[in-house]
Amino acid sequence: MFMNKADKIFIVIVAVLSIALYATVRLVVVAQTSNETIAVVTYRDKEVLRIDMSKNANYTVKGTLGDVFIEVKDKRIRVEKETSPYNICSIQGWVQYANVPITCLPNHVVIVIQNATNEFGEDTTVR
Repeated sequence: MFMNKADKIFIVIVAVLSIALYATVRLVVVAQTSNETIAVVTYRDKEVLRIDMSKNANYTVKGTLGDVFIEVKDKRIRVEKETSPYNICSIQGWVQYANVPITCLPNHVVIVIQNATNEFGEDTTVR
């Protein structure tokens, strides 16, 4: 099979649009993240921990298959180690932007970064 000129133009247009869409989404995610963030850790849809992202620390949360070890460093968070078949959430690496979750599905643990203040300026760190 040979590509004609129209096929090549179509591929270039799709590539440019894909890059533009990725850049736009990235800018929106970065813009929605404030300087003060917290991480909310849930186990089976129940909040078990709120973490201040400005303080470097290590945390342990009980998961379905065992402990999930969470590390916070330089306003970023990651699952350092966990017990699951493929270790997907520890492979995901560091997350620092709001609304980008770390999901440990076999352990039923989800970590979501949120802004410390909501759109009304109210503090959300204390419940």
